[in-house]
Amino acid sequence: MDETTVAFWLGSYTPGDAGTGEGNGVGIRALRRDPSGGLVPVTHRASDSPSWVVQHPALAVVYAAEEFSGLILALRAARDGTLAAFGSPVDVGGGACHLSVSPDATSLIATCYGDGRVVVLPIDGDGRLTGRATDLAAARDPWSTGDASASATDALVADGLALLLGRSGAAAPDDEPDAVAVADADETAKAPDERPSRAHSSRWLPDGRVATTDLGFDLVRFWRRGSSTAAPLVLDHEVTLPRGVGPRHLTWHESGHLHVLTEYSIEVFTLRAGLDGRYGVVAGAQATADGAQDGDAAAEITVVGSREHLHTSVRGSNRISTMLIRGDGSELRAVADADSGGDWPRHHAEDGMVLHVANQRSGTIDSFAIDERTGEPARRVGRVEVGTPTCLAPARL
Repeated sequence: MDETTVAFWLGSYTPGDAGTGEGNGVGIRALRRDPSGGLVPVTHRASDSPSWVVQHPALAVVYAAEEFSGLILALRAARDGTLAAFGSPVDVGGGACHLSVSPDATSLIATCYGDGRVVVLPIDGDGRLTGRATDLAAARDPWSTGDASASATDALVADGLALLLGRSGAAAPDDEPDAVAVADADETAKAPDERPSRAHSSRWLPDGRVATTDLGFDLVRFWRRGSSTAAPLVLDHEVTLPRGVGPRHLTWHESGHLHVLTEYSIEVFTLRAGLDGRYGVVAGAQATADGAQDGDAAAEITVVGSREHLHTSVRGSNRISTMLIRGDGSELRAVADADSGGDWPRHHAEDGMVLHVANQRSGTIDSFAIDERTGEPARRVGRVEVGTPTCLAPARL
């Protein structure tokens, strides 16, 4: 590991009227590796609650989503980690909470938790955002009794899936305490079967398509390239998960499986494409070895460097769980839970055989050496106070 250059960008929640009012981060930090394996702040750029950051795959350009202002920033990065504005911000609104850049670096996707929108922003050859923003097709709740028959059919399939996986099937609204806890006040006036769309993350797949999650509608949506700038991505198909599970983040395994972590039910659903190219659920597993606890909310899922394990983070009980990958890559089993080292592990990142955990409420990055045999985060090798961390993104300078 190179201990002299910037290794990660760190997003955070900041104070202020436009922010959460509870954050004490300073914006976007540049972090380098410490000889011990932990991380050390280098410099920072002020920004309004940049809760998600990601770097261009080939250029020293960083993109940040200011969650509460709704602005997407492009920033040019210098070798020492300083960041400078690179073009004008693009306003996407809607509580943008996640960004991903296409492998060919022509598009950036912003997913908006606030209003459920999925937005595509073109990227110029120099990494600058062009200023255009295109909304993709809005999601429909497949579990709503008033939705179209096709969605109702998807819901029926998902209900059958729930029974296959040993679940109780579609949960009534009263059975979703976590969903109710995070609902906005104005949602209490909605009809009993009306839920808000909550687009939460996106992942580009090896075949050029992209998958997005809708935490509010229990959907994983798959998109393919469109034929015009007016329709840069078009909906290919959707996968409906059991009601109330809350799909949050995704990770890809080289075996050809897409693993989906659910925030509310604390599970991992494994998806695989069939001969027709459409994805379907092939397995489901509990995301923690010791089960979920009251107040838990799953956060992030990653593949360990050995490719034989996954890590999931769970807020509330503050755990990092290790899952063993078996068989053809679809069989998962949670084998161990470890303390996250702080409070509210919102995000984590693999760094070779070190795991860095962004503990939001304790305001720390806690770093752990990974046991090469078991894949478990073991000895803590570093801890640094950084404000209110929300996202760790690998840097390439």
